[in-house]
Amino acid sequence: MSVLNALRTAILAVERLTTRAVTLFSCGALALAVGLACYQIVMRYMLRQSTAWSEPVLQLAIIYMVYLGLAVTFRRGALVSIDLLQSLAKGRTETALRWFILICALVLLGHMFWYGWAMAARAQANIHPTLGISMMWAFAAIPLGAVLAMIAVVAHHLDPPPRQIDLGG
Repeated sequence: MSVLNALRTAILAVERLTTRAVTLFSCGALALAVGLACYQIVMRYMLRQSTAWSEPVLQLAIIYMVYLGLAVTFRRGALVSIDLLQSLAKGRTETALRWFILICALVLLGHMFWYGWAMAARAQANIHPTLGISMMWAFAAIPLGAVLAMIAVVAHHLDPPPRQIDLGG
């Protein structure tokens, strides 16, 4: 087994583990968000007893669900793509296009990581008035999601999912 094949296998193994964990976490965050939204409706409109903590926890659940779930979206190739261009590209053009897409995605995610990290660092001293935790935890979802999405993008490039044909039905 060559060094490149070993590296490819290791990257795909790490990606499988992180994508499974992120999928479970994002599904849990979605379930929590739905549960909290229903709880808020019952408390606010039926019992007339609004809770201060449920809204910010709901927001945090949605933030983490979206930013961490980005990795799953990238891995499955579910983002908006240029299908026509990909279907027309053959041979070297297809390879060049795939590398171009990889580089663009990594640059975008690197930008997301850099500025997300800076936002989290700046918000470290800010305390959420209702929850009493550092606002850094809300912004930490951005760089964490970017790193996980970078792993997924590289895995997508190394082992792309089969193309699905949209029959328009």
